[in-house]
Amino acid sequence: MKKKLALLLAMLVLVSVFAMGCGDKNTDNGGNGGGDNESQAGDNNQGSGEKRDDVIIYCEGVWSTLDPHGSGSSTYVNMYLANQLYEALTYVTDEGGVNPVLAKDWSISEDGRVYTFNLNEGVKFHNGEEMKASDVEFSYKRAMESPDLETYYAPIEKIEATGDYTVDITLKYAFAPFPSYTANIPIVSEKFCNDNGNNLLEAECGTGPYQLVDFNMNTECNMTRFDDYWQGPASIKDVKFKVITEGTTATVAFESGEIDFMFCFNVSAYAPLEASGKYNTLCTPCLHTANILMNNKSAPLDNVLVRRALAHCTDRETMIEIAYEGLASPTYLMANTSCFGVTEENFVNKYPYDIEKAKELLAEAGYPDGLNLGTMTVIGGSYHEKYAQVFQQDLSSAGVTIELQGSETAVADATAHDYVLCTMGNGFMSDFAYNASHYTPDNMSNYDNPTVTALFEEAAAEQDSDKRLELYDQIIQIVQDDCVNIPIFNKQIPWVWNKNLNAKPHMDNGRAYYVYEMSWN
Repeated sequence: MKKKLALLLAMLVLVSVFAMGCGDKNTDNGGNGGGDNESQAGDNNQGSGEKRDDVIIYCEGVWSTLDPHGSGSSTYVNMYLANQLYEALTYVTDEGGVNPVLAKDWSISEDGRVYTFNLNEGVKFHNGEEMKASDVEFSYKRAMESPDLETYYAPIEKIEATGDYTVDITLKYAFAPFPSYTANIPIVSEKFCNDNGNNLLEAECGTGPYQLVDFNMNTECNMTRFDDYWQGPASIKDVKFKVITEGTTATVAFESGEIDFMFCFNVSAYAPLEASGKYNTLCTPCLHTANILMNNKSAPLDNVLVRRALAHCTDRETMIEIAYEGLASPTYLMANTSCFGVTEENFVNKYPYDIEKAKELLAEAGYPDGLNLGTMTVIGGSYHEKYAQVFQQDLSSAGVTIELQGSETAVADATAHDYVLCTMGNGFMSDFAYNASHYTPDNMSNYDNPTVTALFEEAAAEQDSDKRLELYDQIIQIVQDDCVNIPIFNKQIPWVWNKNLNAKPHMDNGRAYYVYEMSWN
């Protein structure tokens, strides 16, 4: 293994076979971040004895909108800002529980289709207006015009404010995970939207703990504390989010004190920063799976034996070391065990790395002399190209030839099923119901199993948690036997921040941190 690892490392240093790569939004994004204040620069203000009232947060990419319902609203870098400005009816905890936020509680009709949400009273928008049920109705109808949020509003048939503080949401069908989906639809002020021509691209009016001061999409965003915040004013008054698109430059800025809180976009920078002992550091698991898509209807990958053979060529240990500096955990599903429906018993590696087994399966499938699979589409300029190179070498050991081709349109190609093999990154949620998008018709893997589709529908409608677990266990066994795709690893996000700053990174890629939870010693 060490000899192989050294060879691959040398190969990655010497060889660059890719054009500039692509990034996507919730399907795959480097991670999480946002922030600047030059007056506070210098050794990150360690040990100065002065308690600050501002914080500087790094962001790894430029923003495209502040609109929580608009195009790009599900892109992580945009969400980092929206999370401080807006709130939703609920919030999903790192443990997968659903907590009330703007909704103080809710009830469900006997048939599981009508959810009645009772709202907290006295919650103010940043324009001073009180939030009412009419704002919630307006926000949902506005969000339901956004393709970016379709996953979350797809089950909704209608929404109606039935009082000043009561909202009924009627679903098209019973859908047990629905309360967790409401965490993804922020509430905006109807009056502000109407007064502002429904334009929230560079303006905002939410109920969150911070309000906008100024915004430059390419450089920085400044916010200040909203003192009338319904849960009490934040500890830190002013927040600056600072864009630095190059990872090494961001690390230098952090070490010089220009940044207080940072996601290590350049993951190789994490270990030295951690070893220095100068900073708070933490690696958090996140709801994201790096995986290899196999087009299940493209010969010879329409043969399950071939798909299983390729799965046995997957050396996750080396891939994690090469592609992500060891800061990831191997996965065998598009989820992890924090996801409702996934248990330790069904989270198993049915296809351990075994080149000889791969050769046996290929021979059984009718390819005793190996085969040429043509081109593998690769998201270039990222860790995807690194684990693709590991995969390419192991396929070669099993007699399978593949050419790697960097692509700027990998997500679109996969959605259109215009590929044979393709690297991909996909987010997941706290409930395995979300994985229906990976295993029911029109998924990226081009997989279609009517039994699996029916089981997903049954599980989503079932209100009994134990019965739902049984149904998801059946689904997991089938999709693993069918070897739909090859999950590789779930990233961990490496965070570093000022030694005097209290912060709490979270698991959800798009909701990775809240400045409201931060404070200075």
